[in-house]
Amino acid sequence: MLLSIVGVVLAFYHALLEHAFTTNIFLVEYAPYASFYGVPYWTFGVVWYPLVFAVGVWSTKLGKTNLRRELLILLTVGNMTTIYFWYLDIIVVKVFTLVYVSLYVTNYALTALVVAQHRSDDIMQGYVYGTVTGAVVGLLFGPYGVAVCGVGGGIFGAIRNLVIPKRMPSQNQLSIST
Repeated sequence: MLLSIVGVVLAFYHALLEHAFTTNIFLVEYAPYASFYGVPYWTFGVVWYPLVFAVGVWSTKLGKTNLRRELLILLTVGNMTTIYFWYLDIIVVKVFTLVYVSLYVTNYALTALVVAQHRSDDIMQGYVYGTVTGAVVGLLFGPYGVAVCGVGGGIFGAIRNLVIPKRMPSQNQLSIST
């Protein structure tokens, strides 16, 4: 929950830096790259992190249980969104700040927390293996490559281990369940 609160604080801080609640100079200078169908990008963080916090609080019964592994799906959506933001920051606008990077890393850290709490699960092991392998391959293409290949590799690894589990049930377990 604390990590989600950090995300909420960073998102609102980013919005304040962009003067989002008054005028937004960034919107004027980089108008084609500063919004999605007229919705400024800072609003995604201001909506995303409170949503993740609320879902996390709800799914852990106010912090009494571990995070549910299904949160990996929600957080992966956020990770995929960061790929586009990395693209804008690094390739298009060629400007990014510590606040931007910390927002992205906060989402990655939340994902890592879910994976760590369910590390013995085949899907999570595939996610970790795919993420690390993808990030290492992505080093060949720079920071954007690390983000794209890391997130894509994690998704691929998780799906691979979902479809083809590493641990097949034994014959005894199969005959008991039938």
